[in-house]
Amino acid sequence: MNDVYSNPKYYEIAFDFRDIPAEVDVLEQVIEQYSHIPVSTVLEIGCGPAPHLAELARRGYQYTGLDLNPAMLEYAQSKADAVKASARFELADMTGFELDEKVDFCYVLLGSLEARNTAELVSHFDSVSRALKQGGLYFLDWCVEFAPSKNVADSWEMVSGQVKVKTVHQATLANPVEQIVEGSLTLEVEDEGVKKVFREALVARKIYPQEFLLFVAARSDFEFVGWWNNWDLTQPLGGTQEVGRPITVLKRV
Repeated sequence: MNDVYSNPKYYEIAFDFRDIPAEVDVLEQVIEQYSHIPVSTVLEIGCGPAPHLAELARRGYQYTGLDLNPAMLEYAQSKADAVKASARFELADMTGFELDEKVDFCYVLLGSLEARNTAELVSHFDSVSRALKQGGLYFLDWCVEFAPSKNVADSWEMVSGQVKVKTVHQATLANPVEQIVEGSLTLEVEDEGVKKVFREALVARKIYPQEFLLFVAARSDFEFVGWWNNWDLTQPLGGTQEVGRPITVLKRV
């Protein structure tokens, strides 16, 4: 078995179910409504293959991608080169990093906030605080759990040209006291008739809504702005609705 994150081409195909221009539209709506500073520089934390890079560059943003996997960053750099984007990349752990220059806006997508315990979660927000200008926003996609963690087994298939990728995601609540979920991500690939399998172990410390609000309130460097359902600013969370793909926004103060 080879690890998933060292195969960015297949990883990108696996998660190619998103409407990238529409998601960038939402990022810009959030910036327009809630940022207290103009935004020209953006940081994607856990950027992987940087799927939003080209669209952000087309709209005039300077992109920085941060990831711990060299193969992902090399792949993302090739995409930046292909569209002649103004981009830079940082090889670093999201739970402890420093940037040479602060940015105007930070975001993390698809639940990629991979803190494995409370200490790493605190260190992550310390790092983001150092990286983000005052008045700027931190946008988190699917990083707050709005339902108790349970055993999960999901799968889906995506096709790109002659490549078919079946993704299997499994997760189990391994430690309910520390809110640790363990699982795996498996890519079953068929590339021009050649079959390959890639697997990655996953460990994450989950965080729940009221805990998250208390966590932010206890800090002096972030302010809670809001959270919404399904990337839709007309659907604020706060009732009994079923939660799909929630987004959360904080402001650096």
